[in-house]
Amino acid sequence: MALGIRRYVYPGEWCPAGVSETVNQVCEFLKVNPQFDVVVFECETLQEFHQLTSKPYFIGAVYKDGIVITQPFEVLRKKGVLQEIITHEVLHHVLQSNFKLPVWLEEGFILYETGASLDQLYGNHKYYLEKFLREVPCEKIYAIMDSYRICDPVECY
Repeated sequence: MALGIRRYVYPGEWCPAGVSETVNQVCEFLKVNPQFDVVVFECETLQEFHQLTSKPYFIGAVYKDGIVITQPFEVLRKKGVLQEIITHEVLHHVLQSNFKLPVWLEEGFILYETGASLDQLYGNHKYYLEKFLREVPCEKIYAIMDSYRICDPVECY
């Protein structure tokens, strides 16, 4: 079976509007280098996405080791989540490249920064955002994130 994967590199013209702005704002807030590349593979079909990731269809994309694998962009566009999904996965790259965070803090921070709503989340994402909101006061977000940093902010640039 031939795969119909399309390959992109973030940042790029293919990227949905708003993604780079959000990612750059988060990089600025966290004092990390906003200059990086992430390889994004867009699967041609949902079946191909499932075959490659073993994830259920309600998961729009996955990130691992500098690579994002997504469902077909058109499927994500029709669901109204393409920008949200790409932003979410690119932010995983930003965080995993600069911090060694517990999963709940990484996911919770990303969901918080992208404006996720608790009433639209379920499963682990809902749990992670609830825990983040409960345990990380707004005024301490930077300090808490910084305590997990794997390089000096100056070195990150």
